[in-house]
Amino acid sequence: MKIVVLYNKPSSRFVQDPTHTAAEEDTEHSAREVNAALRSKGADTVLTPLSEDSISPVIEAINADLVFNLIEWTGIDTTYAMETFDRLNRRLIRYTGATKENYRDTCDKTVTKRLCRNHRLPTAAWQEFVTGNETIDETLLYPLIVKVSSEHSSVGISVDAIARNAKELYRIVKKQLARFHQPVFAEVFLAGREFQVTMITGRSGLTILPPAEILYAKGTDVPLLTYESRWNESHRDYANSEVGLADLTPELNTKLRIMSMKAFTVLGFRDYARFDIRCDENGNPFFLELNSNPGLGDDEDYGMTVSYKAAGMTFADFIWEIVESAMRRTTE
Repeated sequence: MKIVVLYNKPSSRFVQDPTHTAAEEDTEHSAREVNAALRSKGADTVLTPLSEDSISPVIEAINADLVFNLIEWTGIDTTYAMETFDRLNRRLIRYTGATKENYRDTCDKTVTKRLCRNHRLPTAAWQEFVTGNETIDETLLYPLIVKVSSEHSSVGISVDAIARNAKELYRIVKKQLARFHQPVFAEVFLAGREFQVTMITGRSGLTILPPAEILYAKGTDVPLLTYESRWNESHRDYANSEVGLADLTPELNTKLRIMSMKAFTVLGFRDYARFDIRCDENGNPFFLELNSNPGLGDDEDYGMTVSYKAAGMTFADFIWEIVESAMRRTTE
């Protein structure tokens, strides 16, 4: 089988402002790992990078049985991802993971929040801000955390993004709007346990792998996966957490399974997904993010790795399950 491993290079905006380049460069590292895993399974692979200026010629030149799609353009670069999906679809090229609609809906977290509301999927109460002059919803309970709508990899998330009153909220919102040039939203900060739930469409149907849990170090100011804690090795919060197999009560395990199965199904996800879920202080779980085309890698600090290993799979096994799912789906 010939497989093109398609991934994006950081866009030109990261040349102008390299602050968050580390998260973007991780995409190429992931692509190389996936490429090696596919080769170990006997696939004939072509590692294929995309830049914002090369989308048309690269897609037009693809000649393969399958594209393993690792595109992660988000934020103001999401338009490049949309163009990539359009060109793949026009050529009727088979590709893994998210559809264009899945990707678009989960790139913009406010769209995701609306979908959760429409489908009665649990998510924390929230409010979108476009201008920074909106009247604050008085039903929202503090503390609130301000997030950038269309960025990934915890970009824009920090302890300083937590507001404890309306004055702080307005200040943080206006700062983030000016910094990222896109809408932001504030949601109720959930103080409970945090999980990553990985799902895959196997031969026997949709399967939930054993959930992983984010375990924060004692003494951490705020239990939160910030950009600095994930990507800045010189920051005091770096590596302030580890990932382990979640020890769940039967009741919580059932809740995670039911909500995850429903989300994957009603939103029309394909092949695999990773859901980030956090509980409130009473142990009730809520969706933080629905990742329809999540990053892949054989990293012990990644919840997906913990989950597929707990299910008895190697990284190559997991990647090949995605390939087989895509091939079954596209040949039915």
